[in-house]
Amino acid sequence: MMSPRTKLALIMTIFALPSLASFAAFFWLPPTKTNNYGELIAPTINLPQLSLSVTDGADTARSIGDQGLRGKWLIVTRDSGACASACEQKLFAMRQTRLIVGREMDRVVRVVLIDDDIRPPEELIRRYQGTAWISAKESPWLARLPIPRGDASNGRAFFFAVDPLGNIFMRYGADGDTKLIAKDLRQVLKASQIG
Repeated sequence: MMSPRTKLALIMTIFALPSLASFAAFFWLPPTKTNNYGELIAPTINLPQLSLSVTDGADTARSIGDQGLRGKWLIVTRDSGACASACEQKLFAMRQTRLIVGREMDRVVRVVLIDDDIRPPEELIRRYQGTAWISAKESPWLARLPIPRGDASNGRAFFFAVDPLGNIFMRYGADGDTKLIAKDLRQVLKASQIG
């Protein structure tokens, strides 16, 4: 027959085992695969709320100047206003990604941070109508973009996903698979009640 202390110790051990097992699994058996396609930015990087100079942005342009870009999910990239062929490929991929998101696409805004003094050509703005072109040469946003070490493009080779609170949470290569990028965004949009 067990003593009351032994019984108490046994009961406490039984209840503590699941917690100890999960703790051990977390530290010694980390998951090898994630569900997301992009590179998760952890911790997230917050973009300061700014008054922005917008060249275009279709429906959102009127409110962007006053309210900034808070309240919308963003697909952000940076490039020259001249927008060479690699930039145009990014614009096409950003547009396709937004379209693939489907019925949630109104929650997503495409943003190009122009990192020089060149205004985008009108024909390019028309072709990618709905993209918000933001004059950002002096903007602190450029310095906050999470660019990998050794990146020769100065961040131009990437897209960044930003939540409605202004947090950069994901990075994608500009040549990434638009279907998989859209899948990531769809999952986040479905789970989120904001934006």
